[in-house]
Order: sequence, then C-alpha cells, then structure tokens
Amino acid sequence: MEAKRLEGRTIAADLQGKIVEKIASFSAAGLPSPSLVAIQTSADPSAAWYINQQEKLAAKLGVHFKRISPEQVKDEKALIQKVKEISADKEVHGLFISMPLPAGIDADKILLAMDPQKDVEGVHPTSLGLIVLRRGKLIPPTAFAAYTLIKASGIMLRGKKAAIIGQSAIVGRPLQLLLGEARVTTFVCNTGTATEDIRKVVGASDIVIACSGKPGLIKGSWVKQGAVVIDVGTTEVDGKLQGDVEFDEAIKKAAFITPVPGGVGPLTVTMLMENLITAYEWQQR
Repeated sequence: MEAKRLEGRTIAADLQGKIVEKIASFSAAGLPSPSLVAIQTSADPSAAWYINQQEKLAAKLGVHFKRISPEQVKDEKALIQKVKEISADKEVHGLFISMPLPAGIDADKILLAMDPQKDVEGVHPTSLGLIVLRRGKLIPPTAFAAYTLIKASGIMLRGKKAAIIGQSAIVGRPLQLLLGEARVTTFVCNTGTATEDIRKVVGASDIVIACSGKPGLIKGSWVKQGAVVIDVGTTEVDGKLQGDVEFDEAIKKAAFITPVPGGVGPLTVTMLMENLITAYEWQQR
C-alpha cells in the first residue's frame, strides 16, 4: 500500500481560515489589522517569488502589506536604516528581509537592527534563542511547516526516532529543537556525512526530514517501513522541482510522505502569516 500524501495546501487552507477569524476578532475589538513589510534585498527571482506569494496571501487574509524594493536598500547603511525605521514603526507588526543578502552586507548587523518581536521569518538570535529555551514564539516558517506536517500524520511523537538530513539555521536546527521538545530522539546529519552513515540513520528512523538541498540524496529503499517522510528539498532539475527524497520508491515504504511540489512549500507562507499573528499579539501586551 502506498503512503498517504501529506498535502500542504489542505492544512494551509484550514490555518488561513483561522487567521481570518483572528483578524476579524481584532477588528471587532477596535484594533487595526496586522501589517507586514517585506524588504526585497536583491533581484534574485526566488526572493521576488516568495515576496509575491506573501503579497497574494496578505490580500486574501486582510493583512496590510508593503514591499521595499532593492533600489531603496542599495547598501548596508541604507538597509540598516530601513530596518531600524520599520522596527520603530508601531503601525508595522511584522518584518521580512529576503536572504541571502547581497555581497558585502553583514547579515548579523542587519538582523540585530531588527525588533525581534517583528521577526516573522524567525531568524533573529532572540527568536532562535527562545526556541532553545523551549519558549519559542516566532519559528522559521519552513521548519514550522515541516513540524506541522509531521503532527498532521497523527502519529504519537514521544519515543520516536527522527533523522534530519541537513542542519541549516532555518530548518534542520529548529526542527531538532522542536522534535526534542516533543520527546523525539533526533539524529542530525550534515550534507558532508558519508552516504553509508546517512543510509543507516534513515533506515533506523520513524521520521525522516530531508532538508539538504541535494536532489534524490535519500533513496527510497533506505526508508523504514511505515515511516513519516518530510521532504523539504526543492531543487530545479531539467525545469522541474525535485525533492531530496527518491519519491517513487519511498512512497512504497513510508506510511506518510510529502510530495514535491505540494508538500512543505504551500504551507510555508501560511506559517509566516501565522508568525505575523503571533508577533501582533505579542506587541499588544
């Protein structure tokens, strides 16, 4: 029997409905609608695409949205000034800064100039530190989406073993912390780990999260029977998006699996908006 597909769009639609209800409750209480500002730091097509998705969803949900163009933040000084300006604006509740930043701009300086309560991308040191302290508020949306899909499988997390292939600050590391808090034993492999070692870890794991950015790295034959497989990878190969997992084989062994595209991706922007609502409520206190 093939694995059940964990479709991000289905979960996203449900969460978006709840966000609309929340925003309506703010309005009923005489409060303003949440406001999000996205700074596009370069002409990179993927950055533009992601911000376009934010703008579309903001219009659907009733969120005020503003985009800052690359021409408005041409260098480090201008970008820091703009980040500080937005952070100080009480009418703005969320701030997104597209990454990676152009060459010559210090990412640490940019992030530290931001109000951590407006960090909808969950990349400020305060955001990541709160996750470490088990008091996470603003969680990186891709990690948040992956974790939400794992929970959507309905499996009991306590006592399970999870393999995380990739340890970026916005996916692998936050997931390790989130799963650890749920009493899951996690094994993290970086992209330089020997293939045989990755195979052994994957084969022993009840949950597999592939976030290495290496198409087809995880072979379907490695997957444990009945496992939950979350494929975060989205690499364009011959004009098509391909995940890190060998999907056609893995679906034969897993109990639950995310397709690429259609799994984690469609949920990511919704989780960013979920963070915006959390940030909004945090700032109202």
